Amino acid sequence: MKFTAAFVLALAGSALAKNKTGSTSTKSQCKQIAKLTALVDLASNTTALEAKAKNNATKVENIQAKASDAVASLATLTTNSTLMDACAQIASVEAMDDACSSMAKFESLIALAANTTALDDKTKNNATKAASIVAKASSAATKLDALASNTTLTQYCAVQSSLSDCKSIEKLQKTIASASNTTALEAKFGSDTKKIASVQSKATKASTELAALSSNSTLLDICSSAGINVAAAAAAAASSTSSSTATASKTSGAMRTDAWSMGALSALFAAALSVYMI
Repeated sequence: MKFTAAFVLALAGSALAKNKTGSTSTKSQCKQIAKLTALVDLASNTTALEAKAKNNATKVENIQAKASDAVASLATLTTNSTLMDACAQIASVEAMDDACSSMAKFESLIALAANTTALDDKTKNNATKAASIVAKASSAATKLDALASNTTLTQYCAVQSSLSDCKSIEKLQKTIASASNTTALEAKFGSDTKKIASVQSKATKASTELAALSSNSTLLDICSSAGINVAAAAAAAASSTSSSTATASKTSGAMRTDAWSMGALSALFAAALSVYMI
């Protein structure tokens, strides 16, 4: 699968949003530009201005004075073409994040409406409420189809989903590592064997979850490309290479990343991370 330039730019914008230089981050400057622009727009819209000030002349004048100062500040900020490009990228990322969240909500609503048992439980067998949910699900399906037709968006959401899994891997690794450190456990809990056993029990569950995620080599490559340490996960994957091909195929098939080209992904993350380092 090939990734579009827009997709690469969107991830680059995501990296820029997280990059901070000194006390003022690129993202905070973009927020400032948006806030100043909104203020100038408000001051130039008589109807909106009067509604905001509740027809209070003093408040109107105060807003207009602030807007006048905002114009000067905007003039300075917007002359920075690098900043403006970064703001456009960040805006794209934020818009896609919102769209990904909407898609997830739509999918959940549609699944609920299609599951009679879950629907009855949710509505406590209230037919009116159930009908309302089904109607909303029908509307959600139309909206979901529209969003899903955007290839760039679906690719972006898939990457975000994978990065979320990467963070889970990172957390699971820490849980397992902490449970294996007897000295640290005894120092923290002393002779409280119940608490120590609880930590070790959580680690056992974490190992099972880690094994499932680690079976997807594509996901591990993505995590590594994003700079996330998955050494323990990789080791777990290596130790389970004797698992049946069918089981591995079933597990990897459930992941959104399986059909991706790792060459394309490497280039994708290289582009995003290179911007992060600016």
